Amino acid sequence: MFCTKCGNKLDNNSKFCNMCGAPNNYTPISSQNNINSLIYPNKTNKIKQICIGLGVGSVGVIIVLLIVIFSGSSGYYFHEDSNVPEIQTNNSNTTGNKTGKYKTIIITDNKYYGISISGVSDAKDLISKDSTDQKGTCPKEILKIENEIIKKYNITAVNLCEMDIDFAKELINVLKHIYDEYPSVKGYLTNLSLWNGTLSEKSIIAEFMPVFQFASSNTTTTYPWVIKTQIFLNSTYFLNKNKLDSAVKESSSVGHFPPNASIYSPLAHELGHYISYIAMMKYYSTNSILLIDDNNFNTLINLAHDFSDGKHSLNMLEEAYNNYKNDTGDNISFDDWRGTISKYALAKDDKGRYIYDETIAEAFHDVYLNSSNAKIASKYITDVLKERLK
Repeated sequence: MFCTKCGNKLDNNSKFCNMCGAPNNYTPISSQNNINSLIYPNKTNKIKQICIGLGVGSVGVIIVLLIVIFSGSSGYYFHEDSNVPEIQTNNSNTTGNKTGKYKTIIITDNKYYGISISGVSDAKDLISKDSTDQKGTCPKEILKIENEIIKKYNITAVNLCEMDIDFAKELINVLKHIYDEYPSVKGYLTNLSLWNGTLSEKSIIAEFMPVFQFASSNTTTTYPWVIKTQIFLNSTYFLNKNKLDSAVKESSSVGHFPPNASIYSPLAHELGHYISYIAMMKYYSTNSILLIDDNNFNTLINLAHDFSDGKHSLNMLEEAYNNYKNDTGDNISFDDWRGTISKYALAKDDKGRYIYDETIAEAFHDVYLNSSNAKIASKYITDVLKERLK
């Protein structure tokens, strides 16, 4: 007996597949839970796990790849003090949201199995439909803002339903500033969404998730897969501007974030991770990971390995650092040089390893905030980032 979802061989009395978690009588459905997500973060343990099962032919030969990725490089943006008090405000939420104060109705981890996917258009339509089907109660003003972002910046799905309208409008200005400066990065981000963090995730302000397996096909191999590339804005903060402002200003005042950080700049930081990831994709000569099949599966694995160990990010930083030393003759150490940007530029994972992509995101964030007054290290780093995107 074989699992009808992934092809794993099952014991005759098995109720669930021990590989993918599907029930023995599995039929393709839309899922709103997180049963063995193929690519999804375990934020509590701060690791990511990619567990990919492929059914090959009728005999159900399984290839299992397990890659452990420390989640720090996924772009979690923590504030300095995770005990920032809950600041009660008059919430202007008029969407009819039944999930509670500072929560979004949007489910960001839906997964679809056994879908007919013939190309990019089908993939984008499915992502868009999953988004639009969830926001029947969104205010017209927010829907207008979402559609403007989708149209102008080629982001497939945007979910800001419960957000303050003026706040949402200002996020457009952040996107405009960055996409005007980096026009070549349009079209890779599939989702920009509010997201409900758990209690253990309450210090996460925002997050970049480069890879989430959203759907698989109804073919024997389940190819092609649809991959989402997402930026999440934690509803705990982005639906409570006072709390967000308190967290960001406090972190900026002690040097944890760059000077002049605002309630809008966490999005800029996450876009820094996103743009750094696009630079890595270009390094691997791939224009898209929206659809995965036999032809680009190995590229996805290479990206995952590199994203795990931070090799490409470190290479960019070393190039910027050497350019700086050659130009100035300064003998400052590599880590001290990075640390001039902010404390978060020297972020480490739970094993004490530097997360080099945080340096890039903070440099990007610094230049966004402070332009010509940004730290010189930030300017050298963003110069290399721009060069890699050509």
